[in-house]
Amino acid sequence: MAGKPCIPAEEMVQKVKAAVYARRDNDFVIVSRTDAAGPHGVDEAIRRLNMYAEACADVMYADALLSKEDIAKVAKNVPKPLSVNMGLGRRPRKTTPLMSPKQLQDIGVGGVSYPRLLTTASLRGMMNALDVFKSEIVEQNKVVERTDLQVGFEELNDLMGMKFLDELEEKYKGG
Repeated sequence: MAGKPCIPAEEMVQKVKAAVYARRDNDFVIVSRTDAAGPHGVDEAIRRLNMYAEACADVMYADALLSKEDIAKVAKNVPKPLSVNMGLGRRPRKTTPLMSPKQLQDIGVGGVSYPRLLTTASLRGMMNALDVFKSEIVEQNKVVERTDLQVGFEELNDLMGMKFLDELEEKYKGG
């Protein structure tokens, strides 16, 4: 996002230390994030991530690394696993090159997230279904089953766990 502000590195170090202090479960992973690469450069992002690692963050996350080379440089220069965000997962963005998990692993990345993959795919699916609804049903007065655009009612119930919900209802109904 354009104009995204960065808090001072020292403030983030204190936040990491507070999270480490508050951690009650050793399996709880503390991910430290920096958005410094965009406004301040990759070297500043690396400097900050090293500070967060020293404060005992478990995973380093640098947002908006603009090239494969930048991602590799950060992965090579931080002491803990680097996680990156591939955003949409299937479409390139201005802020991060589109790379496969294997390509990322090969340059030293330890983890990857796809935070907008399902929401953007869902929106495209809804737009496609509405376009077909409008053109086939509304404009052409044609009713055609389109299993490519929707799940059936039974599948919907299965996906939503309806059988389990029915079992709970039966088990705990009053009377």
